Amino acid sequence: METPQPNPGSNRNIIIGVVLAVVLCCCFAVTAIGGYYGYRAYLAAQAAVENLDLPNLDGSDAPQGGLADPTTRSTAWFSLQLVAAIGGCENPTAEGSTVTVLQEPNASGEWVEEWNVNCGDGSSQPFKVTFTPENGSVSVNVELP
Repeated sequence: METPQPNPGSNRNIIIGVVLAVVLCCCFAVTAIGGYYGYRAYLAAQAAVENLDLPNLDGSDAPQGGLADPTTRSTAWFSLQLVAAIGGCENPTAEGSTVTVLQEPNASGEWVEEWNVNCGDGSSQPFKVTFTPENGSVSVNVELP
């Protein structure tokens, strides 16, 4: 009686099955790890937004002066605080900050002001702020010093 010889094709099918199983497990693991870290980043961003101290848009917390209405002045102040932090003025405060008109509105209504900002540490920095009327609102552009 002859002993049956293993079919060479069956080993190939087993190897292909094992490789596919390993690849699927790796894909699942990568997806799970990515989802975990993505969800953690989402929760951290959500907490940061909840703790964000948004400016008062009535203009009362912004430096006074200039040509902008209180809402636009408040928007400019919020933008300026972000740019100031990047530019080394870490704790900008409205108290002691001044606003001077550098360029009166031109034919398109655009004007430029200099905001000399109290950095909160005894120093101050000037920032050039351009106001551009567009479609019923005014866009604000703050330049780095």
